Amino acid sequence: MHAPRALSLFITVGVLACLCGAGVSLGALTAEQLTASAEKAVSGGEFEAAIVDLKKAAELCRKKGDSTGQCDALEQLGGVYHSLGQHRLAMEALGDALSLAKEIKDEARTAAVLADLGALNTFSRNAAGAEEKLREAVKLAQKSGSKAAQATALNNLGSLLAAQERDAEAAGVFRETIAAAMAGGDAVLTAQARGSLANAAVAGGDFSHAAALNAAAIKAAEALPDSHDKAFALLRAGKTWELLFENAPAHDNKRRGDAMKAYEAAMKVAENVGDDRALSYGLGYAGHLYEQEKKYAEALRLTRRAAFLAQQSRSREALYRWEWQTARLDRAEGRRDDAIADYRRSIKSLSQIRNDLTIRLGNVNAHSSFRVEVGGVFFGLADLLLQRADGLADDKARTAALIEARDTCELLKSVELEDYFQDDCVNLLQSKRKTIEGISATAAVVYLIPLPDRTELLVSLKDGLQRVKAPVGTEQLTDVIRDFRIHLEKRTTYEYLAEAQQLYTWLIKPLEPMLAEHKIDTLVFVPDGALRTIPMSALHDGEHFLIEKYAVAVTPGLTLMEPKPIKRGNVSLMVNGLSKAVNRDGAEFAALPFVEKEVSQLQSLYGGEPLMNGTFLTDRVTKGFAEKPYSIVHIASHGEFNADVKKTFVLTYDGELSLNQLEQMIRPSQLRDQPVELLSLSACQTAAGDDRAALGLAGIAIKAGARSAFATLWFVNDEASTKLIIDFYTALHDDPNLSKAKALQGAQIKLLNDPRYAHPCLWAPYLIIGNWL
Repeated sequence: MHAPRALSLFITVGVLACLCGAGVSLGALTAEQLTASAEKAVSGGEFEAAIVDLKKAAELCRKKGDSTGQCDALEQLGGVYHSLGQHRLAMEALGDALSLAKEIKDEARTAAVLADLGALNTFSRNAAGAEEKLREAVKLAQKSGSKAAQATALNNLGSLLAAQERDAEAAGVFRETIAAAMAGGDAVLTAQARGSLANAAVAGGDFSHAAALNAAAIKAAEALPDSHDKAFALLRAGKTWELLFENAPAHDNKRRGDAMKAYEAAMKVAENVGDDRALSYGLGYAGHLYEQEKKYAEALRLTRRAAFLAQQSRSREALYRWEWQTARLDRAEGRRDDAIADYRRSIKSLSQIRNDLTIRLGNVNAHSSFRVEVGGVFFGLADLLLQRADGLADDKARTAALIEARDTCELLKSVELEDYFQDDCVNLLQSKRKTIEGISATAAVVYLIPLPDRTELLVSLKDGLQRVKAPVGTEQLTDVIRDFRIHLEKRTTYEYLAEAQQLYTWLIKPLEPMLAEHKIDTLVFVPDGALRTIPMSALHDGEHFLIEKYAVAVTPGLTLMEPKPIKRGNVSLMVNGLSKAVNRDGAEFAALPFVEKEVSQLQSLYGGEPLMNGTFLTDRVTKGFAEKPYSIVHIASHGEFNADVKKTFVLTYDGELSLNQLEQMIRPSQLRDQPVELLSLSACQTAAGDDRAALGLAGIAIKAGARSAFATLWFVNDEASTKLIIDFYTALHDDPNLSKAKALQGAQIKLLNDPRYAHPCLWAPYLIIGNWL
């Protein structure tokens, strides 16, 4: 059996190879015939048929003792699984192939499989190891003398560098790829690398050369025999023309025409080889061009056909896109009910591939997120459902529309957290969800939905759901929030008041009549986007802060908390503190002089043996928690919430506690039905304007497996922090019926009334997150 070309990391905007096709009869074919059948199936886009053939080929080779043939079949199988977005199965197949390649001491095959693994890791949870694997693959391929292996390894390395926005380096590697591919006679990879080089030029701002490079890529693609690879090379070129139109200063409309020509050429190839998936993408992309030009009838005709083909080939990653596009087109032409149905179908299709998308989009190399890429589907449906509610006279039907709109946004919040944390930590809490309406007679849950032209506030009260619309769209709201957060952290000024009052006018004042009518004393906010980065307690009505009227808590979502009062009868506290200055990997962390007092006071309230400074060691924290269940875990140390979850940590004396370590420590107690009631992190911080980092803070209790968290939006290195924390815990200790939100309110008001600490910079950043009771 010949060595197949290794998987090429062919990054296309909006394209994941989620291909399926009909199976083929295996009969008594040889391994060589099965491999040839699989290659033919891949060429026509029938990836599921290829999987059947390759599995059989690998098994036949294993039985014959043909390790070389088995390695080749497994490598190809890994590539097909990767194209389908089936990460785990791809890793398994490639892992077995790598073992075989090393066993037979074949450097070229080892290099090829390492190149595949590097490609697979580029957009996975193992992204950190991608570059090392790819560079090792390049070295081994060069040593082996195989131009084919060199070309593939270089191409995948170039794609990784491009994903990391190292555009100049990527361009250099793609040129090396082209030279190696041409020397090895690999016309397909030559065309793909030329397309990647053109795309890198656009990304790097080299607009003067990008057009010529893309024209060369098209010429190379056109020279290929009709195949799946040729169709997608042309589709890629069309997307590059679109990017050039959007990013180059000239905005030359000719580039849209060039894109359409490329799509039409790709569609012709796809029709010739019977590749429904490639044809679906060509039609969908062409429909999007017509959508941009507001030629909605033609756009809809093409998009509906694209959706039909995606459904026929079970290409769900394509299907949800075209259903979303259809929804936008129906909405643009005033067919609201049709658009709602389209959005619902798109979300249903999306739900079937969302795990693969969260792995890819949550990856550091993606420079994006699930919310950025597909959040518009959820908000589009929510917006139309809220509009529909306006015209419904029947109370039951109107409430149902409001709840569906809220549940649609709720689904996005759940997936956002999976995307950020790169795991499905939300599932445990969702399985225990209770209805939020009627949970507390004196609490109102305010669900905030920012939309382009307004902000919707859905308020859950003891007698049901009510709705208020604020006349401020997402863009203006975000601008004011950004200024508010920046000014709020300036202890020496009162600039924050203008934004505090404006936000109060938009978000709180319209609610005041219903809050007064229901005698509400606690507001639980479910914020979204930039609203996660600010403390709602610091909003101001012109005379008083919001915290002076209501206790305030936040939760990342309604399905992401278990509203149950804290058990006060036998509270056990684990308290940890770091008061000394430390240097960690060149970063200086200042001393926290009041932490010792904070820890001492908490010990006097709840007992226990604190871990302080030299005894606050990562292993001792883990061991201590394993030996005894705790209802409250308090950590008084530096912590940071970063947009990248891997850079989020809590400092210990000898290292850092990652969120994964916190989860491993705390989560088992939830599984034993003895969950940690409160996880407290004093002295943590998130950067102003970093919505993704704030998402991590919002979800810390969920990730760790605690019912609620007590944490700060920014670092307050001051005696005020210790005063507030001690007052908060004392109130919880002394009054078994007091909610956590009320305990925090009392502590914040106490600081607010002290002239030394009246500025909200000192008391506002403290949040109760999750279960506020």
